[in-house]
Amino acid sequence: MPMQRFDLTKDNMDELILSLRSEPGEDRQTSRRVAGIIKEVRVEGDEALVSFTREFDAPGFDAAHLKVEAGEIESALAAAPGPLVEALKLAAENIRMFHQHELRGDWTAPMRQNQMLGQRMIPVDRAGLYVPGGGADYPSSLLMTVVPAQVAGVGEIFICTPPDSEGGTSQAVLAAAALLEVDEMYRVGGAQAIAAMAYGTETIRPADIVCGPGNIYVTEAKRQVFGRIGIDSLAGPSEVLIIADEEAAPDLLAADLLAQVEHGSGAIAVLVSWSEVLLDQVQSAAASLQQELEMDRTLLDQVSLVLAAGDDPLELAIGFSNSFAPEHLQIHTVQPEQDVHKITAAGAIFLGEDVCTAYGDYIIGTNHVLPTAGTARFDSALSVENFLRKVAVISLIPATVSELTPPLVEIARAEGLKAHARAAELRQERFGQPPEGEEE
Repeated sequence: MPMQRFDLTKDNMDELILSLRSEPGEDRQTSRRVAGIIKEVRVEGDEALVSFTREFDAPGFDAAHLKVEAGEIESALAAAPGPLVEALKLAAENIRMFHQHELRGDWTAPMRQNQMLGQRMIPVDRAGLYVPGGGADYPSSLLMTVVPAQVAGVGEIFICTPPDSEGGTSQAVLAAAALLEVDEMYRVGGAQAIAAMAYGTETIRPADIVCGPGNIYVTEAKRQVFGRIGIDSLAGPSEVLIIADEEAAPDLLAADLLAQVEHGSGAIAVLVSWSEVLLDQVQSAAASLQQELEMDRTLLDQVSLVLAAGDDPLELAIGFSNSFAPEHLQIHTVQPEQDVHKITAAGAIFLGEDVCTAYGDYIIGTNHVLPTAGTARFDSALSVENFLRKVAVISLIPATVSELTPPLVEIARAEGLKAHARAAELRQERFGQPPEGEEE
């Protein structure tokens, strides 16, 4: 199938974004189905998990295989190929180093009226991490979710991942878990896994927060249990937007676009350029690469080539990108280090032709659990902060009680909250500093 071709102007920008990425809407059938799954798990516990796992993943599954034994996890690491283990170690080290820079310490400081204010950063007690599986193996997603939770100091970390059709678990995923010393893992996926992490079953104790990417059922389940527990985000199909000038390399762009749609499940790949010659070259290069790699030809239909028109096509392309707010943004221009300062919305930005999203997916250290579907306008990548609670700590001295009580009372009375005012007045009467010149 041919790639989609579009012209971009200032006037059609919003319309084009709608064409490339349909607006997220309520899928009532999925919503009802997920609500039913959550209800069954809440009522029937492990029995429901086994039933749904047989239906969706492994027909011969039984309750004895629900929990992955610690010995199985450790054995997978011992049996894993040496090059894979070294690669996982390198990725984990880079991810850990990146997330350690996100840590914020506790602080306490005096304010203008001498009140002592501070903040404690307290990790959640228990985090449930979802690692996709079943049709493919994702040890990288395990690293990306476990490491920031560990850096945050979460006391208990456990993993849910779908079994394969035989009821087993990916050896690469098990090896990654062993490498990070995570020994609590369950063979369960989909909405039923999210329900179990939220409400608990006979085997799985509930979490305080659930993080990790998944399919539409996982996302809808996270939406429905939010409030009962915390979640990281509501992920949609993966996406990349590339801004490229006439000097960009067609073969690199073609590879990057195909790498994105290789994710499947409605993945989106968009190339924006003001060079029609480049777009033609990329289309030809992508078709050749698709044949060389023996990829599904229909994947090319998920690639969109956009020609930016006008007097300043670079500014137009950047404006389009900011409105699109892509999960991944690659900038292939003469001066990407300068152009990046004009970007206001993106999950992760890759500068120059010597880097691409694949590095972020696996090895460089940044997190690949990123905001999708335009949510980069207000959301960020999975981070240490997802696993931390910011708790304010306050203390006062007598002089501060006296200084701040009168204005507090004014505001409380304006809002009609008499008890608020009186609670503060009692503190002033009991602990406040007497006016200057008066004795206590």
